[in-house]
Amino acid sequence: MPTRNDNTLRKIAYFLIIVFILTYTAIIGKNILAPLAFAAVLSFLLKKPCDIIESKIHSRVASIFLAYLVVISPLIILIFFFTTQVMEIVENISFMKVIEDGTDSLLNKINSIFGISPKKSEKMIEDQTSEILPLDYIGNTISISSTVLIQVFLTFIYSFLLLLYRSSIKQFILVQFDIETKESAAKVLSKIQNIIQGYLYGLLIVVVILGVLNSIGLFFIGLEYPIFWGFLASALAVIPYVGTGLGGILPILFAAASTGELWQPFLIFCWFAGVQAIEGNFITPKIVGNSVNINPLFAILALLIGGSIWGVAGMILSLPFVAIIRVIFSQIDYLKPFALLLSSTLYGKEQVFEDKFDERRFRLFGNKNG
Repeated sequence: MPTRNDNTLRKIAYFLIIVFILTYTAIIGKNILAPLAFAAVLSFLLKKPCDIIESKIHSRVASIFLAYLVVISPLIILIFFFTTQVMEIVENISFMKVIEDGTDSLLNKINSIFGISPKKSEKMIEDQTSEILPLDYIGNTISISSTVLIQVFLTFIYSFLLLLYRSSIKQFILVQFDIETKESAAKVLSKIQNIIQGYLYGLLIVVVILGVLNSIGLFFIGLEYPIFWGFLASALAVIPYVGTGLGGILPILFAAASTGELWQPFLIFCWFAGVQAIEGNFITPKIVGNSVNINPLFAILALLIGGSIWGVAGMILSLPFVAIIRVIFSQIDYLKPFALLLSSTLYGKEQVFEDKFDERRFRLFGNKNG
């Protein structure tokens, strides 16, 4: 007769096997699953406009195309603007040469101020950035390759089909549950939809606000192409926590390469640091709010894990994915403590685990019948 320890070990083994299978599948199926994941996110973004338009014209296919036109048109205009700006910059000077010259210029200034030998500073930079932020990785991130274009195309195809069959997919999911749990499952799906929609619409507003603030600051500082650099930096804010800081590095290096002075990169750094402080403490909390409701510890872990599996795509999708997991956990008794552990309301509620979850039904490895 199996003991409680045997059951516990078996559950741990099952859990680890499932995690391994899912991770391995995500890695080898990246080129298929990443566009599908982005398509699901895009479908959540477009669902509300589709529903509104469909109620007026009574044609799902037409409503999807019109929703694309309404929501995607600004994105196409933005891409066209960025493309023309990049072409103009490239005509004047190689982008990667700007990055390299900017890095060299900053290193020379820092070396002269602090008396550090060039070889030592170069070695320090290489050691610290080779794994976290390699310069060629930045270039690869913002470049357009044939693989990226194919994945973007697949994303739009997938999202169109997901929107077209959304009612059938929802019914398929719901019929997998019995009558007693079907209502709860419907509420979970609705909650997931609201969370993702709130996060996406809030994030779009934050990106626009950051783009305006960045551009204004760069304009008065005197940097060339302020709107391009400002909105490029704000677009990188879709990567949680590190995106805003990453976006500030590019105009700093460009300023260092184009002016050869230290004061302009310094002012840009100060401006971006101030904008990031305002964004983190006021803009994002007020606009995005607690839509994802994930505490920073697990958000950063999800960011790193997502980045190691899917790269930039994984970093962008990490927060919505963990938010979905938290919602699902909150509906299963022995996973409800884990849902609270993931939430951003964890701080100051240390006693809640003992007060609320100190029962066998909430224990992942406890004997529920004992």
